[in-house]
Amino acid sequence: MALRVMRWSQRKLLYPIAVFAVIVPTVLMALYGTWALREIETRPAGHRNELREVQDRARTEIDNLLVPLQAITPPASADDIARASADAEKYLSAYARAVAQRAYVGFGGRLVAKPAQAAAHADPSELVEFFSLIKPNDKAESTPVRHTINRERGGPLPVKTCFVIYTDAKSGGSIAWELKSDAIASATQTVLSTTRLPTKVLWVEVVDLSSPELAPLGNNQEALAIASVHPDVMPWLALELRRDTTARLWADDTMLSGIFIVIAVLGVPIVVAATLYAVQMILREAAEARKKVDFVSNVTHELKTPLTSIRMFVETLKLGRVQQKEQVDACLDTILQETNRLGTLIDHVLSFSRIENQVKKFNLKPEDLSHVVRDTVNLFKAQMRDQDGVIRLFVLPGIPPQAEFDKDAIREVILNLLSNAIKYSGEEKFVTVRAGYEPDKDLLFIEFTDRGIGIDPIDHKRIFEKFYRVDEALTRRVDGTGLGLTISLEIVKAHGGKIEVDSARGKGSRFIVWLPYKAPKVRAAGRSERTSTREIVARAETPAAKEPG
Repeated sequence: MALRVMRWSQRKLLYPIAVFAVIVPTVLMALYGTWALREIETRPAGHRNELREVQDRARTEIDNLLVPLQAITPPASADDIARASADAEKYLSAYARAVAQRAYVGFGGRLVAKPAQAAAHADPSELVEFFSLIKPNDKAESTPVRHTINRERGGPLPVKTCFVIYTDAKSGGSIAWELKSDAIASATQTVLSTTRLPTKVLWVEVVDLSSPELAPLGNNQEALAIASVHPDVMPWLALELRRDTTARLWADDTMLSGIFIVIAVLGVPIVVAATLYAVQMILREAAEARKKVDFVSNVTHELKTPLTSIRMFVETLKLGRVQQKEQVDACLDTILQETNRLGTLIDHVLSFSRIENQVKKFNLKPEDLSHVVRDTVNLFKAQMRDQDGVIRLFVLPGIPPQAEFDKDAIREVILNLLSNAIKYSGEEKFVTVRAGYEPDKDLLFIEFTDRGIGIDPIDHKRIFEKFYRVDEALTRRVDGTGLGLTISLEIVKAHGGKIEVDSARGKGSRFIVWLPYKAPKVRAAGRSERTSTREIVARAETPAAKEPG
């Protein structure tokens, strides 16, 4: 059994909770939806990133193939031309998988040597022009600088040639290498064979931008992005990212499904439920406010009635309108009754206020329930001696002589329930009170039965709400504040018990107060016996406490 939330916190947190319950799920859904849609919109950029990763790997692989070419240094002087030419010849003949197929040596602004593999070919005009532009610079360093010339010759079958040139800026010497297209394509295919994309519906093809027939798009294919294999070397070779249009991208499909699931399955019910809950709490608070207004009106009326009577009889006595002793005593008795009535009303309001703020104290000590019930019923009979009504009391045998409870608080419960039984009994004011003990359940009980107007089952729970009163057509002639049952229930709950109601319209009512039997405990000397409502509730809600049956 969980501890109850204090009412003051419920009132203060009512509207923040309502706002939180409605706004937070909506904001979370909006943020998630915005993020998910943004991810879907930027998904092509993600595909391009995947293609860029493949491009970087291919570029690195091609640059590694060019490393041996860079190791053969250009001629540093006219006497070094033969050495450079011999080194180039050696590379072309020694490497079965050489990336270059021909080499050209330039010095002094002209092409000065070409290996045997290039003897049958005319001097490339691009190289001749390039070599003529190279001027020696004595202040420059001898570190080779790479240049690239890409050439496309027209005709029925276009021929594409790429020259990679390493130049010694200090001497002006150069070595130009004519690369093999098949070697570059083979290196690229090696990279593609070892690349794993996130999904099987994506793949990368090597395409020749001038000859798309080499890798045409199929009927169920879509090109998502394209990038050059190497920006400097053979730029007509490109990497094309393709997808199968008959399949969905897993990431996009999952993201869209997640959005619809969150919004349709979780978001909408959460917002609707939170909105309904917020509306219900606001309506409940409004009803509570209306009941408070009614309570103020009732209390004002209840206070005004006895005060008017007291004032009237005091003025009667003061003005000497009554002289006989019997009349004076009657006036004084009426003043005393109205004073008691006024005191009872004020006690109700104060008691409710203390319980409402969780500061009411209870004096738990060993008491005899049978004596408390007898004394309270007799006290009530004495108070209503001038009223018509019959109260029968039955104290059943077997009640433990000593049990821990607050005598004054239980007496207040008995007085409240007796008062209600008499007030709502109509013309036949006949009330039966039974007190006893059920050993099977280890519970004490006090039962109140009347033959009054009764209560509809729909109102059984609501009659314990503060300020609530049933149909005004039935109760408007009965004085009351609507706090008696509320105070009684809180007192019984503080003792770990409960109140049961069995009633129907026109068939009377039966209220049963159940109290767990708590055997007296030996208390330490000097220890205070005053215990707050919160401590009693906590003690009653421990696993060892008996739950009323």
